[in-house]
Amino acid sequence: MKTPHLLRASGNVRMMKENLINIISRNALSAIQSEINRNVKQLFALGMSHYNFAVRQNNRSWRQKVSRLYYASYNVSRAVRLCEDGEFSTEVADHKKVGSLPDRFPNKSSYANRLSILREDRNLCDYDHTCLIGDLVTSVPDAIVLVEEFLRDARTYIRGKGIIV
Repeated sequence: MKTPHLLRASGNVRMMKENLINIISRNALSAIQSEINRNVKQLFALGMSHYNFAVRQNNRSWRQKVSRLYYASYNVSRAVRLCEDGEFSTEVADHKKVGSLPDRFPNKSSYANRLSILREDRNLCDYDHTCLIGDLVTSVPDAIVLVEEFLRDARTYIRGKGIIV
């Protein structure tokens, strides 16, 4: 992400926008919101790209499937968080927030738990050379279903906020 970029201007662009309400014009505020929405769409599209890559892999490539399925859910989670509260981060610690979804998100507690487990499985796949498919907490077919359901619910949630993804 090259500077200057709206998402680099603040750790929370929604809060930044609210702090500018009495300082900048309505047109400028609208432009900021349009840029936020554009980035929500791009994060969602990146998640879909990871998902599409994952499901095209053959069963021997289970490590890549799990890794890309996780990144699909992670980027879509980022899109939801940016859409909902303006939060955006490129820090490694942000991965811990994969399941940090808004209170009104469908099946929030289930996703919080299951996406965190998928993150742990992804770490095994990416970093543990001794890992076997049986070491995964979530089977590959179950991970696919989980991510498909999450993507569907996230799409509906974001659309409910007026952003077509």
